[in-house]
Amino acid sequence: MTTSTTLPELSGKQLSSMTPEEFMEHLRDECSKPGYGMTDHPIVNEMEAGTVTIPQLQLFTEQFYQHISRMLPWLGMMYVTCPHEEARATLLMNINEENTGKETGVGASHPDLLLRFGEALGLDLDATRAIEQLPAGRRLTEYFEFMGFCREWYVPLAAIGIGLESFVPETFSRIVPALKDNYGMTDEQIIFWTMHIPADTQHGDEGIEIVSKYATSAEARKHVFDCTMETSRLFYELWDTYRQA
Repeated sequence: MTTSTTLPELSGKQLSSMTPEEFMEHLRDECSKPGYGMTDHPIVNEMEAGTVTIPQLQLFTEQFYQHISRMLPWLGMMYVTCPHEEARATLLMNINEENTGKETGVGASHPDLLLRFGEALGLDLDATRAIEQLPAGRRLTEYFEFMGFCREWYVPLAAIGIGLESFVPETFSRIVPALKDNYGMTDEQIIFWTMHIPADTQHGDEGIEIVSKYATSAEARKHVFDCTMETSRLFYELWDTYRQA
C-alpha cells in the first residue's frame, strides 16, 4: 500500500520563475516524499534489514524486468522527435547502452543483466520473459508511452532523468551491499545494480541542462513537473509489487 500525498499546486508561471537548479531541486524534493520514486522505498529498507523474502525479490525482479524490457520503443520515439543534433546523439548513446551495454562495457543489454540477477534468485528465465505485467507495471509502462507520443521529447527525458535516474546512485549504492551481505550475491550476479551507479551519476547535470535549454516556458515547466511527479509515483507502485508475493 502506498502513502497518499497531495501534489503542490504550483502554476507554470511559478515553476518557470525558478532557475534550472532551483526547479530541479524542487522536483527532487517532491520526488523524495513518501509514496514517490525509489528513495527510501520500503523494499530498499527491507533489503538492508534482510527481511525481504526470496519470493518477494523474485516477483519484484519479474515485474521490473517486464517494464525495462519495454523501454526501447519510447526511447526511440524521443530520438525520432528530437530536433537537436547534440541531444539526439546523447539519446542514441542511451539507446545503444540499454540495448547492448557497449557504452559502459558490460557487454549485455540492461534487461539481460536484470535477468542474470533473476537467475541468481532462482527464476526461470523463459518464464520471466513471458510473465504477465501486473497492473502497476502496465500503468508505468503505458505512462512512459504516453509521454513519448504525447509530450515534447524533452519532457520524458527530464522526467526519467530527474525523477528516477538522478536517485539511482544513492539508492543502488544501498542495494548492492544489502544483496551481498544478506542474500549472498556475487559481483557477477548484481552487475545490473553496480553498473548503474556510475552510469547514472551524470543524469543530475543532464537534467539541469535539459531544463535550462528546452523547458523554459511556463507550459514546458508545468509539463516537466507534472510528468516527473507522475512517473515517480507510478515507479514507486511498480517497486511496491513485491508485497504481493
